[in-house]
Amino acid sequence: MSFRSRISLALGVAFLCAVAGALLISRPASAQGDIHVFVGPGGRLNVLDFEQSGLRLGDRLTFRAPLLDGTQTSDAGETYGECVVVRRITDDADGPGGIYRCNYLLRLADGDLIVDGLDPHGPGVASFVVLGGTGAYAGATGEATVTDSDAGTEFVIALTG
Repeated sequence: MSFRSRISLALGVAFLCAVAGALLISRPASAQGDIHVFVGPGGRLNVLDFEQSGLRLGDRLTFRAPLLDGTQTSDAGETYGECVVVRRITDDADGPGGIYRCNYLLRLADGDLIVDGLDPHGPGVASFVVLGGTGAYAGATGEATVTDSDAGTEFVIALTG
């Protein structure tokens, strides 16, 4: 192998090692494990019922509320959200019906996370996608399990990147 070929090979290997190292280092430390928070009391809700005929396609809910940690005893940040009605919201004898498409910004101590998904009206569990974040959550991906119950809303977020 000629001297020029050995130099080219060494530079190529060094470049690949640098790229692989950068990819491993750039993964945020907070992107490993779960985040568990609850929407706390004392928030604010705005209902935008455009035709004043009940919540129908395109109507919106906007809100902000404090977040509590997984034990519901300590402040964990704040959430800001918007939900758009994508299927008419009902509360009748058959129980709650309808679907929202919701987007939440979770402002946590280490940075922000954004999650988005379809949320059935009423108690239940829905899967949301983690769209990204800032700070320790920059480049975050994963899945959020959002549980709505009479006790409130719970987020369990599994970060994968």
